[in-house]
Amino acid sequence: MKKRIKSDDPVEAAVAHLRPRLPFQPRVGVILGSGLGVYADRHPAKLVVDYAEIPGFPPCTVEGHRGRLVFSAPSGTPALLMQGRIHRYEGRSLEEVTRPIRILGALGLDTLVLSCAAGALADLPAGQLLLIHDHLNLMGDNPLIGLSREPDGVDGFVEMAKAYDASLLDLAESRAASVGVPTRRGVLACVTGPTYETPAEAAMLRGLGADAVSMSTVPEVIMARALGLRVLAFALITNRAGVPIDQTDSHRAVVTKAERMTEKVAHFLDGLLSGLAVPAG
Repeated sequence: MKKRIKSDDPVEAAVAHLRPRLPFQPRVGVILGSGLGVYADRHPAKLVVDYAEIPGFPPCTVEGHRGRLVFSAPSGTPALLMQGRIHRYEGRSLEEVTRPIRILGALGLDTLVLSCAAGALADLPAGQLLLIHDHLNLMGDNPLIGLSREPDGVDGFVEMAKAYDASLLDLAESRAASVGVPTRRGVLACVTGPTYETPAEAAMLRGLGADAVSMSTVPEVIMARALGLRVLAFALITNRAGVPIDQTDSHRAVVTKAERMTEKVAHFLDGLLSGLAVPAG
């Protein structure tokens, strides 16, 4: 059952700005991580809104994150596609990082699909899709701390033992296999960044049971579950954690690798969204 967290003024202002413009009721939200935002350009858009136009919506400042909401219906599923996200390392609080999730939830979404670029800790090649079935929140913070709540809404003690929806994981595996995209289930460690991991840090994360490491996704998952949304998350492996990236601009290297995988990820997302298709209304 979907739950509520009392909206503060920024959330209410954003929803008031967006709701009258909705071309349809979106049911699925998709967060497109580093280098994957071009997926939203593959399908005709019903409405495109820059984050900067939305009151209270934090801006994106990182390359590979275009900063737009795209209302579209890929594979027949009414969806809201986020071209880019906000990160803790941009100097934003986790309340700001996860505010877009609260806005999406208030717009009536049922399901949230999250993607990110990640560094491999286990034996995962570049281009592998890691379907996240569990996570380690190592950011030293939680987006639910101090958030005001309505009496009939959630409190901070959100059950996370089954944060990642089992039926969505099964659907993702099936649809990925149908288009020839290799997948593996695994655990994602989330750190603040923006530095990449040292060899010792990568070894520590492996020892803790993580298969990959990213600087995003987990706070958004926590907020989505607090709101009662079904969650599927996957990481596109772009590099090996704890190993030097052989380019001066390491973030650009990661984005470039993600962009090269766009076609593969696009086929996967098309198949996934077709499995979630419901009529637009």
